[in-house]
Amino acid sequence: MKASVSEPKNIIIIGGGVVGCSAAYFLTRHAYYNPKIHSIVILEASKIAGGSSGKAGGLLAEWATPKCLAPLSFKTHVELAKEHDGGKIWGHRRVYCAEVELQAQEGDEKISLATEAESQAQPATVPSELDWLLPGSAKSYKESGNPKNSGQVNPYMFTRTLAELAEEKGVKIVMGSATAINYKNNNQSIASVQYSENGISKSLEATDILLSAGPWTPRLFPRAQLKAPRGHSVVVRPSRDLSPYILFPSIEAPPNGSLRHVLSPEIYPRPGDRLYDFDTVYASGPDDYDVPLPETSDHVAVDKKSCDDVLIAVRSVSQEIRDGEVVTRQACYKPQIRPHEEDEEVGPIVGPTGIEGLWLATGHDEWGIQNAPGTGLVMGEMIFEGAAHSANCDSLDPKHFLEER
Repeated sequence: MKASVSEPKNIIIIGGGVVGCSAAYFLTRHAYYNPKIHSIVILEASKIAGGSSGKAGGLLAEWATPKCLAPLSFKTHVELAKEHDGGKIWGHRRVYCAEVELQAQEGDEKISLATEAESQAQPATVPSELDWLLPGSAKSYKESGNPKNSGQVNPYMFTRTLAELAEEKGVKIVMGSATAINYKNNNQSIASVQYSENGISKSLEATDILLSAGPWTPRLFPRAQLKAPRGHSVVVRPSRDLSPYILFPSIEAPPNGSLRHVLSPEIYPRPGDRLYDFDTVYASGPDDYDVPLPETSDHVAVDKKSCDDVLIAVRSVSQEIRDGEVVTRQACYKPQIRPHEEDEEVGPIVGPTGIEGLWLATGHDEWGIQNAPGTGLVMGEMIFEGAAHSANCDSLDPKHFLEER
């Protein structure tokens, strides 16, 4: 139902990740928003961008899934960067993307002994600007994205900045762990959010609740069943700035070497931004389902060996990364509806739940950073107008994903 322009609203956003902060930003930019009669609260259990929103790769792609949302969100990323100096603050820039087959090399001696013939052995399809791979390591190169349809951000700075911009327009950030959603009218509509702050139980009355708690969403709304894969990543300061090529490699172990198995981490060179005033490289390894989701993002366990395996792999294909300095080792959990093929469209879950005033925005999986602005934009339209008009989100309606009551 379309809201009256003068109808007071108490909107509670559960989750201070990129989706929740994007929603808060766009709610405050909606034509109906009036801070005199509308209150918006972000309720966050640990810290803004404490989970995958601060530890993801940050790839942006017009060619991402789902097709009903990705182009809008890619375009919105560009507009946000232009309006708020995103290039300097959160490292927004255009990039190339490619699938590459690489041959690992091990040991300083072997790397330094790369010959001129090996250097010239790179396939003709490898761009000359991609000059930070070891000579002879690239066996094939297939472009999957270019600066017209691909980009990147530093997810942590992007999310934090959206939260700050929302605060400037009247959004309040409350640090507390949501423990329950309270209902009324025989569970047909929402009433309030129960939460814990320093061990003290409190509540916030609400006309609308947007549940955007990532993989923690099912703990408050079990009908939204999600898997929670964990991924490890590292951030390295390379020995020099690297050209903007995001690589999705298949790395083959070196022949007759001690490295019998090498991971194939995604590799993201990043420009300097407000978090780091120097260029970095982000690299992420495979997901696992070995460790259950902890209570909050503060309690995510980082397995050093998993991070070291990522480092071994990326160092085996780039001297600049090998000579670089490790900035951080980290891990995070993603909200996943189910495992799926690379180009298969599965979610996210965006829209009304059928319970008056309760909305969902979760299950974004690997495209959370990319699709967050589009999600925030359409959620603002849904909450204030009753329906989205910037994109057709019918295929993302929670009715397609929720378990029966």
